[in-house]
Amino acid sequence: MASQSKIYLLKDCKDYVKKLTDDKIINIIGTKGSGKTTSANKYIDNDNYLVINCDRLYDMPTDNALEDDFLPKVKEFLIKKYGEIYTGEKFGICYDEIVSFAKENKKNLIIEGNVIYDIKPITKLKGTVIAKRTSVLKCFLRAVKRDYPTSYFLKLEIEKHGPIMGRISRLKNIIKRRKSIFKEYNTIENDIEELEEYVPGIK
Repeated sequence: MASQSKIYLLKDCKDYVKKLTDDKIINIIGTKGSGKTTSANKYIDNDNYLVINCDRLYDMPTDNALEDDFLPKVKEFLIKKYGEIYTGEKFGICYDEIVSFAKENKKNLIIEGNVIYDIKPITKLKGTVIAKRTSVLKCFLRAVKRDYPTSYFLKLEIEKHGPIMGRISRLKNIIKRRKSIFKEYNTIENDIEELEEYVPGIK
């Protein structure tokens, strides 16, 4: 495995960057807790950019992701046209529509979220791909710290188990769920290798 695609347990590495097309699009990929949203949010107040956080696109409960003023318009457009916002293999349809929406509104596009992995091969993405290469352990600890206090889920646990046991139950559940990060990083490494081998303009 090439060094530029390796993600380490304890060592942070420089983001991998690959330009696929000349489109003014930045696709940010990485495991949970790798810093995708933090990177995207740097552009949230810039009127030249449309920032799509996929957690907000699907109205997933989160206390962390800011929302672009244009995002409700994007969601309304997709739901009006397709009746829903596709996930899985069909997300590529929504991705193309979001790209067109950004262009029509003369916006540079920033899109981040794990749903991007549903587009296969990853070289179908437009613009530039940034892969976060944050250490696996840091991603895990960040994700647990970030997601544990999410008000929606914490409230459910407290209502079910009481104020003390509810918090303990929430912590146990989030640790169990976020252990997947120790396997997820392999997907990012594979994506980087695929991107590295890809030569734009040659099919």
